[in-house]
Amino acid sequence: MIQVRSAVLLVIAGASSCLAQVRSEMSIATPAPVEAFVVARDGKAAAGWGKDGKVRVWNLPAGQVIRSFEPNGEGASQVCALSNLPCGLLLSQDGRWLFFGDSKGGVHIWDSTTGDVRFETALAHYISTAALSRDGATLAAASTGEPAQVFDLRSKRRLFQLTSDFGVPMAVKLIASADTDTAIRVFDTHTGKLRWRFDEMTLEPFTIDFTPDNKFVLVGGPNKSLILLDASSGKAVLSYPKQKDVVRYLEVSPDGSAVAVAYVDEKGSNILAPVMIFELSSGNVRAQWTPETPIIGGGWISDGHLLLATATPEALHIWSLR
Repeated sequence: MIQVRSAVLLVIAGASSCLAQVRSEMSIATPAPVEAFVVARDGKAAAGWGKDGKVRVWNLPAGQVIRSFEPNGEGASQVCALSNLPCGLLLSQDGRWLFFGDSKGGVHIWDSTTGDVRFETALAHYISTAALSRDGATLAAASTGEPAQVFDLRSKRRLFQLTSDFGVPMAVKLIASADTDTAIRVFDTHTGKLRWRFDEMTLEPFTIDFTPDNKFVLVGGPNKSLILLDASSGKAVLSYPKQKDVVRYLEVSPDGSAVAVAYVDEKGSNILAPVMIFELSSGNVRAQWTPETPIIGGGWISDGHLLLATATPEALHIWSLR
């Protein structure tokens, strides 16, 4: 059952005195609680991992299940289930390719429209992080405590191994890693050659993303920092004011004008923390929202809205923030 809603909730973003419009887009009845959620950049498809071990793909805005996968009965990566971040579940920007990293280290990529297997392999342990290139042709994946492996999905072969094991967003030509030794590194996607490293983070960074033009890399972490780096040189371009909470996840908008940031309260992960949208150039807050239940995933879509998901035992709830 799908319930489409039109009510608009208004929340004041105190940091900038702006008015954030949070819209409840729809609720989709689910046979099991949804633990992780991702959405394609075109906004026409979404996927979720359920507590029953199944990965379901929905078309949007209809909210109908178009495909269901059960990867050998294995659950999603434990890291993803704990953090509610999409490290074990990814959709390519066009929504066609679905990545799932299971709790045994299995890597699965399916065609979300036909159900066909595109690529499968196995890593040493459960998946800690993964990224698809924007063209959907390259995958980087790392199991916990191990360096990231980079695969060419067209030839179905491993290209090389990185020296990193944490956080691997990808542009078409560059891979950025945020590592446990606190360094930020950028590699060439085709050769694996290190382009540069940035060593001025005081604690290990949690999250990293490229701007759409591949000119900058934005980094955040437990020291409540947001730093913009030049992607060609690794030099710091801009340090934003210290954040109120720990930066847990960030994603730059499709037009490069803004960044969505999800936080975790330093007093405990069970305390609800906000999602905020900043203007990338100025650091000014555009929107802010603290949900009543934890956010289980989401992402920017091409029309400039940020789609976010929360879940109750019987339904998936999708919201938009702009």
